[in-house]
Parts: sequence; structure tokens; C-alpha cells
Amino acid sequence: MKKVENLQLLYTLLEVYYTQNLSEAGRKLGKTTSSVSKELSKLREQFDDTLFVRSNNRMLPTEYVKSIAPEIEQMLRDIGHTLMSKNTISNKNYCKPIKVGISHILMELYGAEISLQLSKQFPQASIELLTWDSVTNQQLQNEQIDFGIHFNLVFHPGKIRYRRITASNLVVICPEGDTDKSLEQLSQERDFMFCRLKDWNDTETNFFDIASDNGISINRSSLIVDNFNIAMKLVNRENLCFIVPQDFADYYQAPYISWPLPTKGIVIGLYHHAQQNEMLTAAVYDSISKIIKTPSR
Repeated sequence: MKKVENLQLLYTLLEVYYTQNLSEAGRKLGKTTSSVSKELSKLREQFDDTLFVRSNNRMLPTEYVKSIAPEIEQMLRDIGHTLMSKNTISNKNYCKPIKVGISHILMELYGAEISLQLSKQFPQASIELLTWDSVTNQQLQNEQIDFGIHFNLVFHPGKIRYRRITASNLVVICPEGDTDKSLEQLSQERDFMFCRLKDWNDTETNFFDIASDNGISINRSSLIVDNFNIAMKLVNRENLCFIVPQDFADYYQAPYISWPLPTKGIVIGLYHHAQQNEMLTAAVYDSISKIIKTPSR
């Protein structure tokens, strides 16, 4: 890899790579669109490559970026691991409470493991996991909680920073006998479950809108909940379809078809205040990312 003068620029490169959108990348990084554009210009000079090509309001990565992005991500992760290892003694002596707001879906799947792992890593600290609700975003801004774990947030202000944990492709959970059907066929024959997530799809339907934009009209079930476990029970009992990240479908061992329409999938991230202790953030990120990237039943 060619020499880069500022490693922070690589975080910008990765965010544009995954979001394919300058303004969205800036929002997640707590930067202006202009700032993101300027940082990409610096990287273009240092890499001697155009990096991204604008097409239909998307920033499409060049083959060079596609080839180096995984290497960059691994390198930055390794740096985080190194920082964490240098801070082992501090972790054992850290005694302040650690409060983490977690989207209820992620809480259901990973909450117990996250709580136990953080307790093990910070034995002198109290670990408090809170289900993400209407005040969590503001609590992050006010530093009343330390970290947040959520999907692609609709909004988070500049004082909140974001670190990508993982991404998952979308699938459509469906009855076992329907796995040979297309999304268009399912949309004509089945109703679809809608599960609300605060600060993500509580004001819009996201994937249903994408389907509509591609000429597929999805019938939303009259059964709407804000609890993923209940949603899955209803899906099974009522033979509904459900658009979810593949990791979640696999976790519940549910039959599904691939989501065929263009989306950026689902990204899970760690959110924290810009003034949060970097060593603490690195340690928490490392623990949580291992659990979410390798889920167990």
C-alpha cells in the first residue's frame, strides 16, 4: 500500500466506500460534505488514483479501492487491537460505570454476551446495557451514556462519532415452501412484517420504499411491532415475509430468499461522543465487534 500521511483519512475512505455517498459518509464521521471531499482529494494525490467515480448520485469505487479496502479495514482494526493490548492494566483498574445504549434487536441477540464480555474486560466497573429509545441519541450527545450500538442511524450530530462494526446483506424471510419464488411473486402472495426501530425506521419504511421505486408493491401486514422476537413469532405463525439482515435470519434458522434490489445493506456501528476516551473506545469496540461479527445461538 502506498504511503498515507494521515491515517484518519483512511477512515474517510472506508466510509465513502461503504456508503457510496459523500454526505452520508460525512454525517457518520461527524464531518461536512466539503470536508470529506477535501480529504478524498488528498488521498487521490497520495494514491495517484481517482478512487471513486460519480454515477447516478453514487460514488462508485475504482478497482484499486475495491482491492485495498479490505486491507485498510484490517490494518485499522489491528491498530485498535494494539492500543487495547497496551491498555490491559488500565482496563482491569477502570472503575467508572460504562453505559451502553443498544437497539432492541441487537440487545435480544447479543446483549447477554456483550454484558458478560465487558464485565470480564472491566472487572471493577459496573456495566449497564440500556435498550435504545427516544432519548438515547440525546443522551449520547450529553455524555449521559458512553456508547451506542445501532444500525445506520437516520441522524446523529457532529459531536457524535461512528465506528463501523460490520455489515450484512439483506434477505427476505419467507415460508419454507416459498424459497423458490422471487420477491415480486412474494409481494403478490404474502403480506410483509414491519418492525419499527427507534432512530432508524420509525418515520419511514425504507425497504418497502426501495421496492416501490423498483416497481414492486409490497403489502405491509396490519401487524406492526417494535420487538424483533415478537415479529419473528408472528412471521412464523401467520406465514408472513420479513426483510432482515442475513445474519439475523441465520440466527433464527429461518428460510429466506436473497434481496435482489440495490441497497447498501445493513451496517451496525458503535456510536460515541467525540470527547470519549480513545483507549476506552478501542477496548469496548474490540470486545463488541468480536461478538457481533461471530454470533452464536
